[in-house]
Amino acid sequence: MVSTFQQFLRHSTNLELKYLPNKNVLVLKGPLGVLCYLVRSKLRYSGSRKKFWLTPQGLIKKKVFSSNQVLLTQSCLGVTLGYRRQLNLVGIGYQASLEKKGSSNFLVLKLGYSHLVKLLIPDTLKVTCPKPRFVLITGTSPQKVNNFAALLRVLKLPNPYKEKGIYYKGETLKLKQGKKT
Repeated sequence: MVSTFQQFLRHSTNLELKYLPNKNVLVLKGPLGVLCYLVRSKLRYSGSRKKFWLTPQGLIKKKVFSSNQVLLTQSCLGVTLGYRRQLNLVGIGYQASLEKKGSSNFLVLKLGYSHLVKLLIPDTLKVTCPKPRFVLITGTSPQKVNNFAALLRVLKLPNPYKEKGIYYKGETLKLKQGKKT
């Protein structure tokens, strides 16, 4: 038995949608930028231009269809509102700063190593350092924002014994007791 299901998405007035059926790509244009989303489902526009319908193509599973719908919703939100992630550097001498070389931007981190850690900032992300101990990552794609934040966090994971490292904003780590003698 084959069941049919459809889903529609509403979008705001400051979001422009353009569907290219020959390439199966949906172009999302908003105040924060432009995103191209590869659609794995069939799209059908409604007449009101405020909503569009997603219908599955062929024998696509409902789980795959639902995940595509969620990713498309996240892309719409990212282009209109954006995503952000804040990291806190906790430790003596831990600092972050921005450096520009040519057309590339670098994030320079002092993390207690004998050398500075320099990371190339992707063009799709905007990184700011409001204070030397805070790093704010903003972008239109939640996957790219979270991946870059995880890349930074791996450089100095939080230590549960000394409470030092790179933390996400609002993250708390339970302090472990040291060795008893």
